[in-house]
Amino acid sequence: MSFLSRVCEANRKLNDRFFPRSKPRYVDRFRELVCELSRDDQLVLHLGSGCKDLASFPQLASRRLQVLNLDIGHQDLQKNPARLKVCADAQALPLRANSVDLIFSEHVFEHFPRPQRVLEECSRVLKEGRCLVVSGPNGWSYVALLARLTPLRFHDLVHRLGGTSGGNEDNVFPTFYRFSTPLTMRRMARKTGFDVASLQTFVGEPCYTTYLPFLHLAFIAYHKLLEKLNPIFNFHLTSVVVLRKAAEKT
Repeated sequence: MSFLSRVCEANRKLNDRFFPRSKPRYVDRFRELVCELSRDDQLVLHLGSGCKDLASFPQLASRRLQVLNLDIGHQDLQKNPARLKVCADAQALPLRANSVDLIFSEHVFEHFPRPQRVLEECSRVLKEGRCLVVSGPNGWSYVALLARLTPLRFHDLVHRLGGTSGGNEDNVFPTFYRFSTPLTMRRMARKTGFDVASLQTFVGEPCYTTYLPFLHLAFIAYHKLLEKLNPIFNFHLTSVVVLRKAAEKT
């Protein structure tokens, strides 16, 4: 095992110690919401699925859902083990109006240059009263601010060193953060026919510094401070929002 691998392993153990699995994580809450809001035999759209088939995750594996995995990247879709897949632009969904029971999107909206257009398409294809579940980073977090100030090749390097990309450079895309704060989420929701059903914020453990032998401890302390301040100042790193399609006005 290389020195870097040993450092990453040790720092991940520190993460588990200071951020125990008993505390809610955004990814667990995101998948819980997908389970809670879906019913068997419904058509569910996984927006920006890439190579990941969420229907195979433990929380969803027992459900009889028709999960349509949609992504603009043909190569990633080829690696996706899902049965139902379509390569398409989220700004022009190839689906009939009022045909989808649930849409979920995990850490994808920050990559859309025109998220309002995507929301309009989601509103169009969703049935009345049905939901869109989105997880994503806080656009004003230190992670987002650093991403804005550094080139894309640096993001790829950090993902690889921290082990967050799975060794796949295709997982690193340009970020715009135009739907990444509670204020912009609520504003765009109103403009596109949605109501904000819920909006939860999370901090969690530092993931991008696990390859740093000593500095990672400072980031652990910083994240613990953010967890204490978040309920008051919204110093979160990640949010999970549920948007419900409002009833059409007559």
